[in-house]
Amino acid sequence: MSTRALRTATAFLALLVAPSLGRAGEEEPPAPVTVMPGDARVISHSMSASRDVGALSYQVLPRVALGTGCDFAFLGFRFAGLEMRYGMFGLIEVETRDPAPANFMSVPAGTYLWRGVLGYSAALSFGALGERLLGPRGQLELAVSFRHESEHYTGTRSGGAPLYPEVPNVGDFIMPDLAIRKALGPVDLELRFQIKAFLPSTPAYAYSAGPGADVILRWRAHRLFHPFLSFFAERLYGRYVPQGDSYRQIPDDTMIRGLIGVVIPGEAADLLVFAAASQGNGKGLLAFEEHRTIGWGIRVAFLKRSPFEGGRTQDGAK
Repeated sequence: MSTRALRTATAFLALLVAPSLGRAGEEEPPAPVTVMPGDARVISHSMSASRDVGALSYQVLPRVALGTGCDFAFLGFRFAGLEMRYGMFGLIEVETRDPAPANFMSVPAGTYLWRGVLGYSAALSFGALGERLLGPRGQLELAVSFRHESEHYTGTRSGGAPLYPEVPNVGDFIMPDLAIRKALGPVDLELRFQIKAFLPSTPAYAYSAGPGADVILRWRAHRLFHPFLSFFAERLYGRYVPQGDSYRQIPDDTMIRGLIGVVIPGEAADLLVFAAASQGNGKGLLAFEEHRTIGWGIRVAFLKRSPFEGGRTQDGAK
């Protein structure tokens, strides 16, 4: 190749590359609208000690409980310092009827108890206001969800009588919640207050209301691991429901649960390894039974990156 042709090719290549080099050093403004999947909340629910977390999980409580779920946004908007996300929630949890803490490496035997929850959510976060009131990484978020929950069990092949005729399905409910995040140096303090408002359903809905609260501490000790401590408490208020020609009182359900463990952040998902302790009623078909348990678990929470800003985390860090 001649020297003139080489200079011409080099100049042409420079014209092609120069604009992209100029853009590489610039910070592109965040898109005002996105349809890419991401977390349904700016203040993620993945570290909650609640059993109603949309994530892939394996827990020994000491009953073996396997769950699969998701809690993701499919559409988001940004405007005037606010962020709106529309999301979907799904959870299927199967739990052994009898405790089997030493049987977690094999297939647990006995009756399986199933619980399913599905629904939709809308969350509005006040990022600019949160930082003004609470400092860096501060956040305020309001959300409302509509969900349906029902319980089942593995019946006999011969069609035997139901094992749990007295335990009603939870039914439909609307759940508003308020979440707050405040940074205390390298530690994030997160508070969430929620209430389940149950809707009339057929044949009769069992509960009237269910207030609950989260308290979560997350220490950002290192970019590869974040120790955390979380507590969750909930009380479901039972109603009188028809039973033949009379009525019966559904008992109130109360649960207090705590987790201590570590979050290992990842690009596609966060891995949580934790020890758990709980006091109070069970979930699903064990709602009328009271337990005091100590166990452990693993949780994989997908789509924990913001759908905005090219994959930034919820606090704006890469």
